[in-house]
Amino acid sequence: MFVASILVVGVSGGAESRARTKAAGVSAIEARPNDGSGYWPDFSNTGYANTPANAGGLGLGAYPGGLTDYASSMSADKPLTLDYPDNSVISFTHFFAGKVYIYGDNLTFVGCLFEGTDPNDNLVQIYSDSNIKFLYSTFKPNSYSMPPGNDGTVSSSHSKPGTPFDKSWQLSTTMKEAVAVMDHNDIWGNAGMEMVTGFPGRPSTWTNNYIHDMTDTSHDVYHHDGIGPQSEGDGGPMIVDHNTLASLGNTNALALQGGGVYDHISFTNNYVSGWGYAVHIGDVDNATNITVTGNIFSAELEQLYGFLYGNIWGGSARGSTWRGNLIQARSGDDNHTYSAADNGRYLWPTDAVSHTTDYTG
Repeated sequence: MFVASILVVGVSGGAESRARTKAAGVSAIEARPNDGSGYWPDFSNTGYANTPANAGGLGLGAYPGGLTDYASSMSADKPLTLDYPDNSVISFTHFFAGKVYIYGDNLTFVGCLFEGTDPNDNLVQIYSDSNIKFLYSTFKPNSYSMPPGNDGTVSSSHSKPGTPFDKSWQLSTTMKEAVAVMDHNDIWGNAGMEMVTGFPGRPSTWTNNYIHDMTDTSHDVYHHDGIGPQSEGDGGPMIVDHNTLASLGNTNALALQGGGVYDHISFTNNYVSGWGYAVHIGDVDNATNITVTGNIFSAELEQLYGFLYGNIWGGSARGSTWRGNLIQARSGDDNHTYSAADNGRYLWPTDAVSHTTDYTG
């Protein structure tokens, strides 16, 4: 089948340098997603409709105002199998299916829409050997144009259940050893993004994504994970920088849930709110070279347990750094562990209280 929006070029792997547009005079601690400032990833600056010209340095135009259907016969009741030549760039294409199978290596999807309904299964299943990129793309259930309970003024719905289970999709998954680069994507109505954490010299990279509004949050059918789950351990390297990770849910925004050693994980400059334990980096104290800096841990959304799973933190003895992580708390927030008096104070990895000085261990 001929698809007009395929361009075959060489696409380099690894993280790309990207300029961030931030409103003048607004700081991380002052801003929230969808508050009109554009500071954090939100509906205003992620997903296919917000694709700018030259996204990813590929020379493409900006979002043209509409998408090309991959096939006229697409349906939520049928799978789609995509088999692209290696090094293809696929832009501004709509994929609608119960499940999308992707074949081909070093593929880049720009300004695309993946939508469908396959509860307890993958929306996107990736068979790539080394690399896959998704830039300014949207992953969502087809039954809704907006997440239930989110009117575009909050980071994520403050009320349960969000997308019902039977209207949901569960995961996007790398089935081989492809390392993902995820940038400026809008992802919701699901229960996780189960992708390879990376290999030496080939980090998994998550930048500027809006991951929010997990599905079926009144029930425990799903683990509600943002990035992950990764349950085996022995993962990394991984770069997670300047994302919005906000949702009600029972598990983790960063879901590195295994007992093996996680190494060279960088979690920086993110907006984090809700979840169970929001950040989970290993089940035991054996992680090495972990960097957690400059994050805003917001009390906006209800949280079940705490911001760091088990207060597990090896610290400088394991080559790890925790610095400049602030609590954001306002009157009326749903995480009642914190009040407006905690706003702008430091969060330490060793307890759940706010501090007037930064952590130094």
